[in-house]
Amino acid sequence: MKEALRPQSIFHRSGNYVVRVIAGETIVVPIRAKAADLDSIYVLNAVGGAIWGLLETDKSAAEIAKAIADEFEVTAAAAGSDIERFLGLLAGAGLVESREGA
Repeated sequence: MKEALRPQSIFHRSGNYVVRVIAGETIVVPIRAKAADLDSIYVLNAVGGAIWGLLETDKSAAEIAKAIADEFEVTAAAAGSDIERFLGLLAGAGLVESREGA
C-alpha cells in the first residue's frame, strides 16, 4: 500500500479486470496482466467476495465493515482493520480506486 487509508476515503472497483465466481470463490483477473501470469490472478474467499460485491458502488471502509459485520456475525470494529488491510491490498493491485469522501 502506497499510503495510509483515510477514514473518509470512498472505494470503488477500478474496472480493469475480469471476474468469475466458481465454487463459491470469486476469481479476479486484471486485464493488464499476461494470460500466463498466475501472480495476477486473485482468488477471494466468501468474505473477500462479499467485499468485492459491495464495491460495485462507492463505499467507505466503515460502510463495508458494517455490511460484513451484519452478514458474517462479527463486530464492525473487529472487521474494520481487516477490511482496511484488504482494501489496501486491492488498491495496491490496481483493482480498486479511492477518492476523498465528504
